[in-house]
Amino acid sequence: MGIALLLTSCSITRRVPDDKYLLDKVNVKIETAEKVDIKTGELQKYIRQKPNKRILLFRFYLRLYNAAKPHKYTGISRWLKTIGEEPVILDSTQTQRTSVNLKKYLDSKGYYNSLVSDNTEYGNKKATVSYTIKPGLPYKVKNINYVIEDPDIRQIVLNDTCNSILSKGKNFDMDLLQDERTRIEKLLKEEGYYFFSHDYITFNADTNLTGKQVDLDLNIRNRFIRDQFGERILQPYKKYEINKVYFYPNYDPVKYYQYQQYKLLDTVRFDNQYFIFHKDPGIRFKTLINSNLIKPGNLYSESTVKNTKSKLTSLRLYRVTNISFEEQMDDHDDGFDAMDFVFFNQDQKTEKVKEYGHLNCHIQLTPHTLQSYQFEFVGTNSASDIGVEGNFNYQHKNIFRGAESFDIKLRGMVEILSSERTGFDNAVEYGGAVSFGFPRFLGPQYFQKILNQYNPRTQISVSYNYQHRPQYTRTVAGLNFGYTWRSEKKFSHTIIPTEINLINIFAISPSFWDIIRDTYLENSYISQLVPITSYSMIYNSQVNPRDNYSIVRFNLELSGNLLNSAFSLWGKKEEDDTYKIFNISFSQFVRSDINYTFNHIVDENNKFVYRVYAGAGLPYGNSKALPFEKKYFSGGSTGIRAWTARGLGPGSYVEPQRPNKTPPNQTADIKLEANAEYRFKVIWMIEGAIFVDAGNIWAISSADERPGALFKPNEFYKQIALGTGFGMRMDLSFFVLRFDLGIKIHDPGIDLSNVDGQKIVHWIPFNRRYTLADFGLNFGIGYPF
Repeated sequence: MGIALLLTSCSITRRVPDDKYLLDKVNVKIETAEKVDIKTGELQKYIRQKPNKRILLFRFYLRLYNAAKPHKYTGISRWLKTIGEEPVILDSTQTQRTSVNLKKYLDSKGYYNSLVSDNTEYGNKKATVSYTIKPGLPYKVKNINYVIEDPDIRQIVLNDTCNSILSKGKNFDMDLLQDERTRIEKLLKEEGYYFFSHDYITFNADTNLTGKQVDLDLNIRNRFIRDQFGERILQPYKKYEINKVYFYPNYDPVKYYQYQQYKLLDTVRFDNQYFIFHKDPGIRFKTLINSNLIKPGNLYSESTVKNTKSKLTSLRLYRVTNISFEEQMDDHDDGFDAMDFVFFNQDQKTEKVKEYGHLNCHIQLTPHTLQSYQFEFVGTNSASDIGVEGNFNYQHKNIFRGAESFDIKLRGMVEILSSERTGFDNAVEYGGAVSFGFPRFLGPQYFQKILNQYNPRTQISVSYNYQHRPQYTRTVAGLNFGYTWRSEKKFSHTIIPTEINLINIFAISPSFWDIIRDTYLENSYISQLVPITSYSMIYNSQVNPRDNYSIVRFNLELSGNLLNSAFSLWGKKEEDDTYKIFNISFSQFVRSDINYTFNHIVDENNKFVYRVYAGAGLPYGNSKALPFEKKYFSGGSTGIRAWTARGLGPGSYVEPQRPNKTPPNQTADIKLEANAEYRFKVIWMIEGAIFVDAGNIWAISSADERPGALFKPNEFYKQIALGTGFGMRMDLSFFVLRFDLGIKIHDPGIDLSNVDGQKIVHWIPFNRRYTLADFGLNFGIGYPF
């Protein structure tokens, strides 16, 4: 349909009136010989009229609109006009307003002598508007003088000038002045000045100096109110301390006032704080007390309020957490509100009497539904094999009335694998997990003092999984004990001191055993105990959805070191030269990987996403190879999409044709990948993507007999697989359905069975015909990265 529209709407100006022009382009050019701190992206915000949106250099939405019949507003025409975009007709008035806006913006940045001009070029019913900016030299701050009449506030501000946003030599920038006002407001609120506002901070600027320099006065004047006789009375800036704290642990904004009216609320005092609730608070008071940093008698602090809200939110019990304050009026109060009739007078000299104000804190907590269950039944598509998967999840968010969570997860899957015999082989997998989560650190008291400020959470889980595949049948039983916390807004951490997985392989198919027997790969398919200590970190710089952001994921795993040290002192190796526990070998390895993703937001309809991934695992000591589930693989819907999952590498190795066409299972110890993807909105919930993928996996040990599998620093770059392709996504709000078609460009594989007499072709385009095997169709849920 899209191609047909492009053909039928060959002229994008077909709906432009004869005496009008389609706005084709808008250019912004900065002409200066000096280095200026003006970003073109910021200037774009002040352009009043912009051309029609483009997708892949085409005005797709405009062409949709043009495909509709001009005077028809029903059927297909109505739909095309709704989805499409009207042609943007040049408006010279908007052009002039844009020039004025750009000049005002430059003035606000200190470029008072700047010049802004606009020029419009016409041709073929199209117009190109160009804005030329000559910023000149900016005004800069020469001196900063602090005029603060309250001595306490003056001392606080002057002691913190090292953190000031303003400094000598910086541009006279209005945004910097506003940021400094906000910074001082936060500083003083942190010191207990609850009612202080940035509106009390003003600036005086003397721009009459030579050399485009500015002397700046920062003013915080004393405040006054008038009594009933018109006399001015000094209203000092007060520090406020917390008087009483009230918790509303099952707050319902609709029912609360009914309960209050009919006196159905109970009030309990616990640890000098008050709990107001109807019938049952639903949680132990101690849990809320431990999450509250706002204590009676302490000075008000904005960061304390923020951290308390974060701690209460981290309990995962409440969908709304609201913290508010009201001033406690003393009996001798004269009835005047400190915020009314405020005046500033630098000449008035009145003796001030400092005293603390008092605040009552109200913490309203609206709870989530405590118990929930979810059942999912979905189809799966992996490596051209189809199947069905069922999941059942049950959660109780407050199992012990201390915000402890309890989860049960059950999973079952049947996958139909293609076979050359009579039809199909089935892969069956089922299992479950039970976990408990605690909203605190369970462990040595020394670490509690360090981590409690970061809202740590302790997680304990046990799991069991049964897997039957054509190659093998095995079970995996696991025990996991770990901690999660956030050190800052952008950083989250997970430490798992104890993770134990018992892998028991019951059977290996004869055909698969013939492939791996007496090979390096055989060491990955053994029953073994896998003890792991791991650390994970996630960094996410996203603050504003419209801004570019990065995500970094780092993982480190250590296995078997403590056990190997103990056995080397008191144990004895078995016949296979390994230490064993209850006749089962334990693994020993180190494994680490890092994943970096950068999201470049062009506009609301277009974005570029880049990803780089590097990972490696090294077996040693008690292990000859990494356990199968710890090995890396490539290909599939989240990797190199022109290859099937586990169908690429390692290196230039090509796996021989498997009996019965069982799925590929190519794994290794090193993985390098890089991806670039251009994502764009098409219509409604439909999104499109064009991507390029590159990468491969390699073996780390020379004991791996697979030809071309070993990682060699002087050769690995020749074995990088390269693919491209395009995709379609459906954004259903709660999840994204994704279909990607990958196309091979550079295939590093060397099929030794077909080498004789045939030319090896790695670069496919223009060198050989494409076959069905050169394409990979992938289905996934969510974005690939």
